[in-house]
Amino acid sequence: MKASDIFHKTSKGQAEIDSRSGNLSMKHRRVLILVNGANDCNELKRLSLCDNIGEILTTLINGGFVDGGTSTTTAIAAQDYSGPESSNEPTDAEAAEFMCNTLLTFANRVRVGKLIDEIKAVDSVDGLKKMVKPWYMAISETPGGMYQADDLRAEILKMLDHSDI
Repeated sequence: MKASDIFHKTSKGQAEIDSRSGNLSMKHRRVLILVNGANDCNELKRLSLCDNIGEILTTLINGGFVDGGTSTTTAIAAQDYSGPESSNEPTDAEAAEFMCNTLLTFANRVRVGKLIDEIKAVDSVDGLKKMVKPWYMAISETPGGMYQADDLRAEILKMLDHSDI
């Protein structure tokens, strides 16, 4: 596994995020949420605060939650090949999904259920940008999230700034 490898969630990985059915540890779930087809191994390690990112990714690959790594240059070549219609830029739907998934990772579903519903109801980037502050507060108030809230906020703001809507 190379530091420049980029991974993608499988349908099983997305289902795991939605339902928590695979009994993944908090670290494995955190990395699975951060896998977005753009973050390479170095970025996943930095955002997840997991020193053993290679072991975690191997477990996720073997479990069928993540597709194997593609180096950055291969990913760029694949993007170029597919033509101008494709984009490596995140969409507002991916940003909303990231916000909801991180809430579910760090906070109790009952406590953040209303906020998740509000985020899912938003239909514009500007609306999502307005949701960043309550999302950030909810994440930063949790024991696991308080150490990662700033990095996660930077990630979501980067996603929203690149959104094409």
